[in-house]
Amino acid sequence: MKIDQHHNSRSISILILLTGFLLFSSPAAFAQNSSKTISAVEFQNQLKNAGKAVILDVRTPEEFNTGHLDQAKNLNIYDATFQESISKMDKTQPVYVYCKGGGRSANAVKKMQELGFATVYELKGGIVAWEQQGLPLNNAEKPKTDLFTSTDFDKMLKANKNVLVDFYAEWCLPCKQMEPVLLKLKNQLKGKVAIERVNVDEAKSLSKSIKIEGLPVVAIYQNGVEIKRVTGFQSEQDLLNLIKELK
Repeated sequence: MKIDQHHNSRSISILILLTGFLLFSSPAAFAQNSSKTISAVEFQNQLKNAGKAVILDVRTPEEFNTGHLDQAKNLNIYDATFQESISKMDKTQPVYVYCKGGGRSANAVKKMQELGFATVYELKGGIVAWEQQGLPLNNAEKPKTDLFTSTDFDKMLKANKNVLVDFYAEWCLPCKQMEPVLLKLKNQLKGKVAIERVNVDEAKSLSKSIKIEGLPVVAIYQNGVEIKRVTGFQSEQDLLNLIKELK
């Protein structure tokens, strides 16, 4: 009998704990939300059959006006009211989010997950990847002549046996964060490894031909041949580890 009473008391205690947890926990903690990063082609294919969904462009209004996806809604992630604006959206509808290169959209997805959005799809590589696939944009600007071409790139690679190339853009925050370290290594490794930077906005044809998607991208070349590339922010040690792969 004592055993049964002890068992019942233990069961009641567990039940009370669970009830309290359910009552006082944040609803977002129980939201069955999910997110997925998908390629430009898959992004477009899903949009064709998405039905009731939101296409969210988190770039600045100036960027949005240079070309955007059809029916996209523009909410600038840098705007102080961004989180308040997305919190008012219908969280049960699928949301397709993108930016220029993928960095800002990843931050937007994180915020939306915290707010309990059910389903969020992120465009891998952003508008850069979308354009490289030749996919349509509304109100797209007329392409400008590239300031840096494939011929320039080949000359750059042939000038040195070992080359590390940082593919960047002025609007890319991680790219700006890496710039001082790259300059430091450029000076330290002079004569051993050439460290160069290519602005993808001035080399769109080149970026498309060698499939630069997402930024920053760092690639190492030996005798004009690509050995390895990595995407995303790289610390000084990450860059040194990459350079070690050049024999």
